[in-house]
Amino acid sequence: MNIVFVSDAYRPRVNGVVSSMDEFAKNLVKRGHKLLIVCPSYPELDVMALEEPVPTLRIPSLPAVVSKEDRLAKLWYEPEVFRELDAFKPDVVHIQTEFSIGQMGRRYCHHRGFPIISTCHTHWEMYISNYLHFLPPFLGKTIARILMRQVYNRDTVVIVPSRQIEAVLRRYGVQREIVCIPNGVDNSLFYPRLQEASEFRAKIAQRFPALSSGPILLFAGRLGYEKNVLLLMDAFIKVLQEISEANLIFIGDGPVREELRHKAQNAGIQNHVHFTGYVPRTELPLYYSIATIFTFPSVTETQGLVTIESMLCGTPVVGVNEMGTAEVMEGERGGLLAENNAESVAEKILLLLKNPSLLEQKRQEALAQGQRWTIENSCTLLENVYRRFTPSQS
Repeated sequence: MNIVFVSDAYRPRVNGVVSSMDEFAKNLVKRGHKLLIVCPSYPELDVMALEEPVPTLRIPSLPAVVSKEDRLAKLWYEPEVFRELDAFKPDVVHIQTEFSIGQMGRRYCHHRGFPIISTCHTHWEMYISNYLHFLPPFLGKTIARILMRQVYNRDTVVIVPSRQIEAVLRRYGVQREIVCIPNGVDNSLFYPRLQEASEFRAKIAQRFPALSSGPILLFAGRLGYEKNVLLLMDAFIKVLQEISEANLIFIGDGPVREELRHKAQNAGIQNHVHFTGYVPRTELPLYYSIATIFTFPSVTETQGLVTIESMLCGTPVVGVNEMGTAEVMEGERGGLLAENNAESVAEKILLLLKNPSLLEQKRQEALAQGQRWTIENSCTLLENVYRRFTPSQS
């Protein structure tokens, strides 16, 4: 099949939508399909010499007013984009987002008679206050609900990565067919790197000397309010009161980074808190492998790919018992689930750090649980949807 992914976000942007698209695209190509990704241009691409993993059609774009990391397509390029898509001769057009380019893709499907296959990646009700912070929270959430109901009730079939987000869409009044297909993780990349871990730890300890010893807690993701990272810092302060040699690594970047740094300095724990910025995806398994516990307090995840990545690397998780994290862990398989407060998160972390036998049990559970969420399984489910809506390919 000739398959088009249409998205308002793609490389060099780093988020779950991009990771999901990359994993599915790589696996679909491996299965013999042709892929084209339609996405925005980014100014930094001119200096990054970024290698595109699959053919990519970049639409000239403008900065998004509500987020300096995001872009809005210049819509007057739409006729040219349509001509490029016609030349590709797609069998399937898969819309990944809700905004300017996502709507352009929907218009293309409408004009060319394609079914609109979409994926709802983001629980916007939980995120929108971080973008439209000038609005009262109740109004922002109302706007998000109306937006999602209107967008997805016009699509043919909506793919969701978890049953939790399916329930959210139904609660909003989305009546279209919904299919649950988890975002899969590549277990040929994410697996325990035990032999390399000690050497890698020694290497990063040259940059962060405190990491040469003691347990390591790890967070990976956007450093934004929606990820609940300030709560994690509060929990870590409590952990240090009992285990003074513990360390916390934040992988990623975002608007809360400086606030986290100041919080650590004010608490006098700055030598125990380390910010790496974004790291190459190929290095992530090494970070997971040196971590004692992966800590993920987000309550907004539609799924939480980093949780699965961590488990595939044999690293137990302490997460908050809500949304996608709760669904992936299925009742504390591969870690422990806390309530949404610093005391509970700290308690679960300490329970694992103080009980080596429980930590090892959760490590083994994590390895087994992670295998349930591999890209191979998810890609087969996605192919089945494509074939159902493209009868000539059945």
